[in-house]
Amino acid sequence: MQTPQVIASDLDGTLLDPQGGLSDRTRKALAAAREHGLAVVAVTARTPYGVDRLPELVPLLDTAICANGAVFYEPAEGRMRISRAIDPAAARAVCAVLAEALPGASLAVETGIGIVGNRRHYEHIVADMSHWAFVDSVEEMLDSVETIVKIKVYDPDLHSEEMVRAVAGADLADLDMCHWGDFGMLDFNAPGANKATGLEAWCAERGFGAEDVVAFGDMPNDVPMLSWAARSYAVEGAHPEAAAAATDTAASNADDGVARVIEAIIDRSRAAA
Repeated sequence: MQTPQVIASDLDGTLLDPQGGLSDRTRKALAAAREHGLAVVAVTARTPYGVDRLPELVPLLDTAICANGAVFYEPAEGRMRISRAIDPAAARAVCAVLAEALPGASLAVETGIGIVGNRRHYEHIVADMSHWAFVDSVEEMLDSVETIVKIKVYDPDLHSEEMVRAVAGADLADLDMCHWGDFGMLDFNAPGANKATGLEAWCAERGFGAEDVVAFGDMPNDVPMLSWAARSYAVEGAHPEAAAAATDTAASNADDGVARVIEAIIDRSRAAA
C-alpha cells in the first residue's frame, strides 16, 4: 500500500487517552506526521467547542470534521462551516417520534456553537455546562434554535442497542443515525451526514482519495469512515461493529495505538526513501 497522505482519527476512545487527554507519545507522533508532510484530521462527534477544549491537540491538527461529519472546523483560525444541517420540519417530526418511542429519555439539539436540551439526565454526564442552555419542553427547545446539526437522545437506563430497537420502523425522516454500544445515547444527523461523507468531501477538495487515507476509530459512528478509507484501524477494545469495518487492529488508546501506527508509517516511508 502507498504511503498515506492523511491521518484521520476519531478522538474520544481512540486518539485521546482514557482520561480524555493527549499522551506525550501521541503528541509527538502527530507532530512528526505533520513534519513528514501528512495531514492530520480529527473526525469526531464533538462540535467545534468540544475540540477547543483540547488546547494541546489544536496546534497539531490540519482540520477537524465535527458533529459526525456535519461541521467543518479550522481550529487555528476559529473558522466553522456547517456542511449539512437538519431540516427544521424534519427535526420536529423526528423529535416527536423519539419522545413517544423513548419516553424515559432526554432530547437535546446541537447547533454547532452550543447545545439546547432538557436538564434531566444530561447534568449527570456533562462536566462543562458552559455551552448548554436548558429548557422545559421539546417545543421550547426547537423554537429556540435556528440551525440544528445534530439531535441527541439519552436514556441512562437503556443500552443504545435497546434504543435502536425501540425506534426501529419509525419514520425518522431518513436522518443518519448512530449509536454508542452500551451507552444509552443515539445521535441523528442530516441525511447522508456521517464521518465518511465529511472526510471524503474534505479530501476531495484537496485532491485526496480513499487510497490516501488511514483512519482510526472505536465506535459505531466510526464505521462509515473505517469502511471508506483504504486502510483503517479499530483500536483494541473497539465496538464489534467498528472492529468488523476496519482493515486492521491497533493497540488501545491506553497504549498509544494510533501513535504506534503513525510511527510505523513514518518509519516505512523513510526506509523507502
